[in-house]
Amino acid sequence: MGLYLRVGLVVVVALVVQVELFSDTRIFGVMPELLLGTTIAAGWAAGPERGALVGFGAGILYDLYLPTPLGLTAIAYVLTGFGVGVVAVTVAVSGERIVRRLISFAAVATGMTLFVLIGVLLGQSNLYSDRFFFVVFVASLYTAIFTPLLHRAMQWAFGVHSDDARSPVRLSVLE
Repeated sequence: MGLYLRVGLVVVVALVVQVELFSDTRIFGVMPELLLGTTIAAGWAAGPERGALVGFGAGILYDLYLPTPLGLTAIAYVLTGFGVGVVAVTVAVSGERIVRRLISFAAVATGMTLFVLIGVLLGQSNLYSDRFFFVVFVASLYTAIFTPLLHRAMQWAFGVHSDDARSPVRLSVLE
């Protein structure tokens, strides 16, 4: 199975689970951000460029389901995937589970904040509410539950093995 097919499969499965299962399974009215988590895991496993590409694809697919302008989610996910990829290359401790979880938690919060900020700049004032910080916090925690699974899925998709845990970006992945 080719690289693009594996990555596409992971993104599509995350999309289906996000919109079909978690649209009804909410904690305090908040659902996890699986596609954002998938983007974060891609940036961590394969570096900034691949994280941004996965973020764009996942964001565009998710935008097809959201009543926001097409591309809004994609922009936020591209920036988040690229940023996490830069952090992963810089930190280079992908084997440290707690570090990966904390960075993923912060990246979900950052991605959601970028989504709202960019949306407000584009005239979508309905994206911000008085519950914004609560929603971001709960969604980040809820997504953190699935972080290990999402990271494993993206490691599989990009062909990164757990033996390569000390170097989040392998040369063969980027070729």
